[in-house]
Formats: sequence, structure tokens, C-alpha cells
Amino acid sequence: MMLVKSLLIAAVLIAAAQAYVRLAPLPRARLIARPGPFEPGVHPMSGGVKVVRPLAELPAEAQAQLEMIAAATPRTQRSGDDPVAFVTRSRLWGFPDIALIWSDGVNLHVHAHLVFGSGDLGVNAARVARWFEALEAGG
Repeated sequence: MMLVKSLLIAAVLIAAAQAYVRLAPLPRARLIARPGPFEPGVHPMSGGVKVVRPLAELPAEAQAQLEMIAAATPRTQRSGDDPVAFVTRSRLWGFPDIALIWSDGVNLHVHAHLVFGSGDLGVNAARVARWFEALEAGG
């Protein structure tokens, strides 16, 4: 009887944690930020990546194309317009990752980062790299 009760409590706690991850409001400040670094390059960071690419090195309409590529990513929804924000959720638990895309007229910026935790095991960097590969391959 005690084992059943313990398993039930554990199941309820797991369900509550998953509900929180899926239903908690996303931090508004992180949906509208335009964080650095601002110089061209791939800038790994704890929980994400910032990629800055010169527009001159990218196809015409690169930002619009990259936004379409991001929007086509599984489990991804557009969540903002200034800058353009996308939220991609993990398959099993639905952990959200936020990707911001904007241009400053000279460079295209993509900042992708997790919402919960401190490390993303390179998931955001790999996703953004796939987006740029698709962009350079013609969409």
C-alpha cells in the first residue's frame, strides 16, 4: 500500500512539473531582447548560441527566408515580431527554447537559448546551424 501511494505521489509530481514546463508563461523580456555579441561569428554561450552573419554574405531576403525555415521547424511557433521570435519545444517534455531573428541592416542576428536550466547540450547551436545550412542551400 505504501509503495502504491509513493508511486502515485511521484506520478502527480512528474505531471505537475511537465504541466509547469508546458504552461508557464515565457519571459517577455527574453522575447523582445536583442542581446550581443554584435560582431560577426558564432558565439557559443551557456544554454544557447548567438550567430551574427554579414548580410552581404547571405542570399537576398535572407531574414525572410530564415524566418520561413524556422517556422517550418517541427514543434516551433512564432511568438513575436520585434524582433521575430520563435519558440521550439522539446519532443518529450516540451521544454521551450527561444530563437530571436533580426537584422541591423548590416548583419543578420540569430540568438537561440533555453528558458529553463543552464545547459542545452548544444541543441540550439545545432538547430541554428541547420537553419543557416537550409538558407544557403536555397530554403
